[in-house]
Amino acid sequence: MFTVFRTLLILTHFLYDLIIAIYNYCVLLHRKCTEIWHGENSRTEVEWLVRAASKTKKLPRHILIIFGAKQDTILDCVRIIGWCITLGIPYVSFFDINGFLVRNENFLKHEIAKRRPDLLDHISWGKPKTVFTQNGVTGKCSKLKIRVSLLCALDGKEEIVTLTRNLADAVLTGTIKSDEIDADLLNEKLNSRGIPDPDLGVIYGRLCSTYGALPWQTRITEFCMLPVHGNLSVKDFMCLLEKYNKCEQRYGK
Repeated sequence: MFTVFRTLLILTHFLYDLIIAIYNYCVLLHRKCTEIWHGENSRTEVEWLVRAASKTKKLPRHILIIFGAKQDTILDCVRIIGWCITLGIPYVSFFDINGFLVRNENFLKHEIAKRRPDLLDHISWGKPKTVFTQNGVTGKCSKLKIRVSLLCALDGKEEIVTLTRNLADAVLTGTIKSDEIDADLLNEKLNSRGIPDPDLGVIYGRLCSTYGALPWQTRITEFCMLPVHGNLSVKDFMCLLEKYNKCEQRYGK
């Protein structure tokens, strides 16, 4: 009996992968035919983005890109950053559970300087600068167009585990009372980067999973899947924005 169920499970996975592959091929074929029919091969990326922005009623303020199955992500990051700057999206975060981007931050900056030197003056990396006052902490708003954050597992579930451990120790030592721990305190502690929660999350891969990316900050994030079927194009990015534009965000209501 076990062998029968295992065979059925393998067959189900095979059929699912086959359907996904056929769907991705049909999407690529449809886009190619559209390009030939409308003569859209000559359109530049900027023209595509301007065209998409003119049709959308809302744009996300913060995009979270989750690289699941994809490993070679540097060039995708360069392209996405350029597209977000063109559209005026002020925050973009990249997450990979293995920490590849965090370890190769200098290489990413080098590729941007080599391929898109025009973007350098429009990018701010990491946490925003803050000013400490007697009334609390006041964040300085960057004059740059976009803030880029590179995230790994330490910024996801492990961050919540670490915060929970620290709060438990603080309660034991009497530094804080247990009834003082509420949602507002967690928001304050977990939002260490001083950036808004992501409006749009893009999962790059075949598996519909967030891979542990920012579980607290993505409670009301709209997620879209981007199947791995080739290099990320501006048309893929535009389709994601169109999907987001059609979503009705109720923010938990």
